[in-house]
Formats: sequence, structure tokens, C-alpha cells
Amino acid sequence: MAKYRFLYILIILASAVFAFAYESKLSFVLFVSVLALPVVTLILLILSALLLKLKVEPETLYVGKQQDFIIDIKVVNRFILPVSPMMITGTFHDSAGNVISDRHLVLSANALRKSDFAFGGNIRYRGEYHLGIEHAEIYDLLRLFRIRLKNIPGCTVTVTPRRIILDDNNALCADDYDSTITNVSFMDSSSFVSVRKYEDGDLMKHVHWKLSAKHDELMVKEMEQNLGSSAIIITDIHSISADDDENMRAADAVAESALAITRKIISDGRSALNIYRTHENKVNMLTAEKNEDYEQLVSIFAVLPITETGKGAESLISTAADHLSGSEPLFIITPELDEQAFSFIIDKTSSVCGQLRIYLTGSKPSPQLIAAAEAVGNASVMYIDPDDVAVSLRNSMS
Repeated sequence: MAKYRFLYILIILASAVFAFAYESKLSFVLFVSVLALPVVTLILLILSALLLKLKVEPETLYVGKQQDFIIDIKVVNRFILPVSPMMITGTFHDSAGNVISDRHLVLSANALRKSDFAFGGNIRYRGEYHLGIEHAEIYDLLRLFRIRLKNIPGCTVTVTPRRIILDDNNALCADDYDSTITNVSFMDSSSFVSVRKYEDGDLMKHVHWKLSAKHDELMVKEMEQNLGSSAIIITDIHSISADDDENMRAADAVAESALAITRKIISDGRSALNIYRTHENKVNMLTAEKNEDYEQLVSIFAVLPITETGKGAESLISTAADHLSGSEPLFIITPELDEQAFSFIIDKTSSVCGQLRIYLTGSKPSPQLIAAAEAVGNASVMYIDPDDVAVSLRNSMS
């Protein structure tokens, strides 16, 4: 803008010299017109800002990881003059899976028209992403003034983990375990034991609408659950590196592995008690018995946080031990596990656990950890390649 203001000052000086040199009505009118022009353009700019509306419309609010989707930016200009240029700064995704913040765009809108601008691509990691316009500015015709638009729209898109289907053979739960509880679906029951505030991943069908209206915020029914299960799955996501990409890759592999194992157990006609940490660093549990429970876990695992280093699977093992009866398999999916943490897990579960399967997604198990698992007898430690979770899981179960 400084360049345009400098040019305008030169024009004023030139028109002033012309007016005083010729001392004619025409030169004087020219000089007054040059002086008044910024006022006119400023008034037109204010009217344009009042009659301009921006909208952000995502193709979907829930999308799978690395699945392409489009976000439309709609510019509605209800003024008789076009808007150009319009400088927009926003956060958008690209075809390489990156989420780019502070992305600068130059848009325009014809007079009395609606213009659409589409941004397509995918997002490489699961999570909740705030996309759209961060701020927008329009300029007058002389580029002397600018107005920052208010009520800037945005959207929140939830990226879910990939859905992996394991082979139908090789059941993960022992045949002699009594799984008759899977014939009863507690989620179909109309009874509930308590009410709490809505959290990410909760199904809207469980919202207590009357109580929500009274409290002016969403309240969710806590359904009465039977925590008896054919298997127990610990989903632990903790930081392993200062590199965010490395943490995200390992975390996504944990979520996808846990979901794949849960889906396999459900398809076998059994149930799985999932244990994980929420955003408040609280331990939460959900028994998955049917496809609806699996879908709820997909929503929950899409936004599971990465906890700080030092809070690994061993911090969840006491909760799992309370629900083990001696014959259920225990699955632990975590980015990393050392020998000390493994010993702690064995001490807590050796007398109440059937088979112990540990899956690492952040690094390959050390020879010492493998030897310790082999010495236990009913334990195994396997590595899941974050770049090929499906093949790694299938190989570990063959």
C-alpha cells in the first residue's frame, strides 16, 4: 500500500502544479477531483464491506485419513461494484496431505454475483483440524485504504483413522471363553446410570435433550455397561520424539491397530473392552460388542491425544488388571515399551491374563524385550510398521 500512497501523492503534486500554472477552471476542477477521489473510494469500500459475505462449506465434516475432500469458499458480493482484490489468509489442506496455515490468497468477486473457490486435497494424520479463513481484507480502487472483514467463517473437520479389516480366519479369542454376553447389546437399552457433559466422539443419539436445554450445553447419557469381555485392548498413545511427524505416525498406527483388532473380535462374535486416555488425561473404558460400538470408537480414536513422555501403557495396566479374569487375551498397542515397563505389566497381569500380545508402532522391540517376552511364555512383542499397518497386523496373526 505504501507504493500506491506514494504514487497518489505524486499525482496530487502534479495536479496542484498544473492548476497553479494554468489558473483555469479545468485545471482547478482536476485538482479538486484528485483530492476528493480517495473520499469517494473510501465510501465505496465501506459499502462493499457491508454488502460482502464469505462462507466456508466443507464437503464433509468427517473424513477418512488420506481421503480427498473439498472445501468451498463462497464470496457473495451484493454491491454494484466488483471486489478486487480481496486478500485472504487461511488454513487449507493440499494434495500431499499437508495442512498449511497462513496461506495467502488473492480473490475477486464480480458485482452482484456469487463466486466459488474450491480447495481440494487430503490430510495425512487423524485428528481435529480447524480449516477455513483466518482473516480477510479488501482494498479501495486506489489501494489507499483497506478494511478487515468481520465474522470470518471457518470449519472443523475430523479426520478418522483408516479402517483396516483383518482376515476372517485365526480368531483372536480362545474358543473356551464364555462370550454369551455379546448376545446382549447394552447400547440398545433405554436405561442409563448417570449424565455427563458431551465429549468428542459421543454419539448424538445419547444426548439427553431435555437436560441439555436446561443447562444450555450438551449433556450425554452414561449407559449402563457390562464390562465383562472376551478380550481387553489397551490403546496407549504417548510422545516418543521431539519430531511431531514421528509422534503422529506412531499414534495413528496405534489407533488403527486397536480399531482393527476390535473389529476382528466383534466379527468373531466376541466383545472387547477398550481402555484409553482422554483429553483430560483420565482413563476411560468402552466395551465394543457390535458395529455401532466400533463406529463410536472410530470417532473417539480420531481425536485421542498424544500424552507426554513417561505416561505409557504401564499407567493403564492396573485398570486392565481389575477386569481380567484369567483367560482373556490382553492386547497392548503402544508406540514404545522398555524392559522395566514390561516387567511391571507382567507383575500386574501374569496371574489374571490369558495371552499377552504387545504391538509397538514407534520403534522395533529391543532384543532384551523380545527375550523377556519369550521367557514369560504367554507373551509376545511385535512391531507394527506405521506405513503398512494392515500387512504388519496380518503377519503378526498368521
